[in-house]
Amino acid sequence: MQENIELSKYTSFRIGGPASFFVEAKTDANFLSALNFSREHNLPFFVLGGGTNILINDQGFKGVVIRNQSKNLSFEDQGEEGLVIADTGNVLAMINQFGNKNGVVGFEKLATVPGTLGGAIYNNAHWKDDLLSKHIKWVDVIDPTDKELKVKRLDITELDFKYDSSVIKTKNLIALRAGILLFKGDVSKSKKIYAEYVKSRTESQPYGTLNSGCMFQNISQNLGPGNHGTSAGYLIDQAGLKGLKIGGAQISEKHGNFFINTGNASSDDILKLAETCKAKVKEKFGVELEFEVKIV
Repeated sequence: MQENIELSKYTSFRIGGPASFFVEAKTDANFLSALNFSREHNLPFFVLGGGTNILINDQGFKGVVIRNQSKNLSFEDQGEEGLVIADTGNVLAMINQFGNKNGVVGFEKLATVPGTLGGAIYNNAHWKDDLLSKHIKWVDVIDPTDKELKVKRLDITELDFKYDSSVIKTKNLIALRAGILLFKGDVSKSKKIYAEYVKSRTESQPYGTLNSGCMFQNISQNLGPGNHGTSAGYLIDQAGLKGLKIGGAQISEKHGNFFINTGNASSDDILKLAETCKAKVKEKFGVELEFEVKIV
C-alpha cells in the first residue's frame, strides 16, 4: 500500500491529484486485501482501470485507489463458439487479439473502445450497433457491502445491462473477470475489419490528444438527420461549441463530444467547459446532457 500517489499519470486526461492510499491489484487476494484495508480504516475506495472515461479532481481522492492490473487470459473451446475468460485489467484490443489467436471472431467493434474490460463492463461499452452485453456470459465480482468479502459469479441475467450501465455500476461492485462468448470464423477477415474500424475511429475522433473519450451520453430523442440526431457530439456541434476553450480545456474541433487537455487543464477547466455545454445544448434543444465520464 503506497501513500500520496499522484493520479494524473494514470489517467488519459493527465488530470488528477493524489490518492491518500494506492495499491496495484493483480490477483483476487490483492483486491480483497485492499477492500479490507478500506473497510478497517473507514475509507472510500474506487477501482482505476485504464484511466479512460474518468475525470479525477485536482484535489485528489481521500481514500483507497485500487489500480486494476489483473491481466490473465484463458480460452475454452465450445464447438462452434469459444469462451474467452479475461481478467478485467485487460484492454479490449488485447482480448480481441487473444480471441483471434484461438480462432474466434466478432469482437472487432468493441476492440476499438479504449480502456480496460472492467470499465467496459461497468458502462456496458458500445460502438456503432455492438454492445458488450451481447457477448458476456458471466462476471466474477466482489460486493464490497457483503459482511464477508468473497468472490461470486453473476450470470448475464443478473448483470442488469442497460445503455451506459450495469449492476456493477449501480451497486458499486468490483468486476474481476468475465466470460466472453465469441464465434469461430475467418481470423484474417476479422483482422482486416478491425483495422478498418480503427482507421474510422482515428479519422473521426481526436486520437493522439489528452482526452477521456466521450464526455456525455447520447440522448434517446432524435433531434437531427439520421442517427446523428441522437449524438451528444452532434448537439454540441449544432450549438456552435466545437473548439471552445476554457483555461487549458478545449472541445475538440474534430468531434464535439471529446474534451481535450491542451497541456495544463485543471479538473475545474474541464467541468466549467462541460457545464457551458450543458447550458447551451439545453437552451437550443431543450435536453439535459448527462455525463458519460465518471467524475471522482
